[in-house]
Amino acid sequence: DGILRFLADYTGAVVGAFYVEDAGAFQRRATYGVPTDSGVPERFERSDGLLGQVARDGRTVALAGISSDYLVFGSALGRARPDHLIVTPASADGAVIAVLELGFLGAIPDSHAMLLERVSGSIAIAVRSAAYRMRLRELLEETRLQAEELQRQSEALRASNDELEEQTRSLQDSQSRLEEQQAELEQSNVQLEEQAHALAQQRDALAETQGALRIKARELEDASRYKSEFVANMSHELRTPLNSLLILARLLADNRGGNLTAEQVKFARTIETSGNDLLALINDVLDISKIEAGRVELSIASVALSPLAAKLRTDFERLAQQKGLRLTVDVAADAPASIESDAQRLEQILRNFLSNAVKFTEKGEVALSVRRAPRGIAFTVRDSGIGIPPEQQQTIFEAFRQADGTINRKYGGTGLGLSISRELSRLLGGEITVESAAGQGSAFTLTVPEVHAEAGVAANPAPLPVPPPPRETPPPRPRTLDDDRDTAGADMQTILVVEDDPAFARILFDLAHELSFRCLVAETAEEAVALARQHLPHAVILDIGLPDHTGLWVLDQLKRDMRTRHIPVHVVSANDYTQAALAFGAVGTMVKPVRREVLSQTLERLRAQVVRPMRRVLIVEDNADQLESLRLLLAAPQVETVGVRTAADCFAALDGEGFDCMVLDLSLPDASGFEVLERMGGAGSLGSPPVIVYTGRDLSPDEEMRLRKLSTSIIIKGAQSPERLLDEVTLFLHQVVADLPERQRQLLAKSMSRDAALEGRRILVVEDDIRNVFALTSLFEPHGATVEIARNGREALSLLERAEKPVDLVLMDLMMPEMDGLTATRAIRERTEWRNLPIIALTAKASPADHEQCLAAGANDYAPKPLDVDKLLSLVRVWMPR
Repeated sequence: DGILRFLADYTGAVVGAFYVEDAGAFQRRATYGVPTDSGVPERFERSDGLLGQVARDGRTVALAGISSDYLVFGSALGRARPDHLIVTPASADGAVIAVLELGFLGAIPDSHAMLLERVSGSIAIAVRSAAYRMRLRELLEETRLQAEELQRQSEALRASNDELEEQTRSLQDSQSRLEEQQAELEQSNVQLEEQAHALAQQRDALAETQGALRIKARELEDASRYKSEFVANMSHELRTPLNSLLILARLLADNRGGNLTAEQVKFARTIETSGNDLLALINDVLDISKIEAGRVELSIASVALSPLAAKLRTDFERLAQQKGLRLTVDVAADAPASIESDAQRLEQILRNFLSNAVKFTEKGEVALSVRRAPRGIAFTVRDSGIGIPPEQQQTIFEAFRQADGTINRKYGGTGLGLSISRELSRLLGGEITVESAAGQGSAFTLTVPEVHAEAGVAANPAPLPVPPPPRETPPPRPRTLDDDRDTAGADMQTILVVEDDPAFARILFDLAHELSFRCLVAETAEEAVALARQHLPHAVILDIGLPDHTGLWVLDQLKRDMRTRHIPVHVVSANDYTQAALAFGAVGTMVKPVRREVLSQTLERLRAQVVRPMRRVLIVEDNADQLESLRLLLAAPQVETVGVRTAADCFAALDGEGFDCMVLDLSLPDASGFEVLERMGGAGSLGSPPVIVYTGRDLSPDEEMRLRKLSTSIIIKGAQSPERLLDEVTLFLHQVVADLPERQRQLLAKSMSRDAALEGRRILVVEDDIRNVFALTSLFEPHGATVEIARNGREALSLLERAEKPVDLVLMDLMMPEMDGLTATRAIRERTEWRNLPIIALTAKASPADHEQCLAAGANDYAPKPLDVDKLLSLVRVWMPR
């Protein structure tokens, strides 16, 4: 700054800048006359502009008439730029140390340039000396600081030396101890080496053991798979011969030919009972095998507690009464309406409890109670039976173990029930406890959580006009009303409402109460049949679309049972099943939606039919001898027969008092039977009784089809026609079979041994087991059906293609060689001409998934093996085309 100020004063420069070399570049160190915001660079490189060129070349540069982009000088009053510039280097020892830039308002004299060149070396030396002095001061300061630090470190080092001396003494002591420890460690190392060697040997042995265990695990896995396959195959192999055994035993027990003695019939019934016991044992063994293999799948859904308890009471009440026991069922008021669990498995456990309680109790009572418990819902079955000693209360839960396992034991059983129940309770997240003492009865309690830990379809088969295909049973819904099954009402008429729609069931229930009926409500077909047989209601309101079976199956079951045959059934459904329902014996039909006043009128008509003891039959027959024979055939204590011989007399009789049934001959002197039926408006029309066409003429297919639409039943006069006529008339008169004369009861039994729905029909049985073929043939042929046989699905398709007469129905086994039943069913449904052919699948597997497969393939229904004769006949009757 001093050099720049001196030169500016001496040379008359108005502005200047002084740059000093710093680490290869030049840093601005001083300025003269330059404003702060003038934009003069703080730093430049040797490659930057004129300044860099001067620093690079080491030569002075003078400029005249410069532009406005150079140095600016000024004061508070203004700013200006110089007219001339001189840039000169300051060099020492051949190196440029600094660069000066001076600006003048006038021309620069040569003497100024010479002056700057002469003082260049001095300026460089002065700058370098100043830099050396500054560096020397910095080094001196650094040396002073280092000396002070060294002093501090010396003091610290003396202190450290003192500490080290102390530590040395300590280390010497420690060394002595370490030498001792080293000796000990050497001895320990020897021991550790011995232990390591032993561990290595153990590791090798463990590796060999693990390898052996892996081999055993694979063997166990293979054994488990083989066992599962064996169980699946044995399920089929055991059920197949058992199927034919049960069917043939039932046919012998029915003694349709009347050629067996009472003792032989008893033997046949014993065979059937033993076969059913064997079936139960097979099912138990299969259940325990599935549980052991971990293949039991739960179906978690809402389980309504009150309906479950009522169903168990219904199923076990008769068994308890046979042993003279009192059966009580109590659902506590604080119990929830429903829980989340597996309804099937829960019911299986409780059935086992109740079955054991009834079996092991000679007198007293059996009670089922449902209540809340600290860990969920407790189901307790308590009895006053023989009891179980404390030492045996755990062994009874082991497979094939019983409280009484001696060779002279009094009570039978396999010992699997409680073992299965215990495993199922664990799957449900619960437990089973038992309280008992010898001779003081027992109490088995199943406790399950209110909500199971896991709580959170098949393709449509080919459509048929009637009836609807069965649906897989949906998760149970809590019942919206409690019916009157537990209410005494000996002086009241009882009506059974079979309806799975809670809202419509409530309407019918309230309406029945308004009309002073005692009302029972069933939501499924199975429950409906059980309630009807137990309570024998005076009338039934029946829905067709039920979750487990079609309502026509219920109607067929009731009308084929001598105890319930007389009960009038009125069908209410979303679709029109008039012809099918009337043919099965319904008193009438209604199509939903139904107005309340129509429902009320229907119930009133049912009441009137129940209280009216006298039944009236109109016989329209032009032959006097035939007319008299029919009157004698149908005569009964509470049946009035009215005979007419012309159509005119028929209409006159119909215009008078009402009739419960009408028997019509087609050949009349003044009109044909067709004209009579058409004038009446057809069977089932309002005010017209059910019509049974009883004719001796051969009917053409068109005539038969025409009559099917106009009448309820067609009977061709023949050798067995009187029995069939009596069967049909008693069906439509709703007569109690026990009240009929002995002669009519015998004729009725003879008629029911041959099934009108099956007579003359062609049934294709697709089955590869000759025993089942023989059993099914023996079952259907006595009912008048013709049975065709195919050994596999391929033969079935071939037989359907070349059949001279069309097949009416197919019974399709699923497990067959070459082509299985599911594949054959799908192939049948692909053909337009067979799309409406009824197919009932026969399967030895009974899981919902297997049923879904049957329906998805196109089957209309399914029957599990071993086949229940009554259910199979009922299914065939329901699905047989009409």
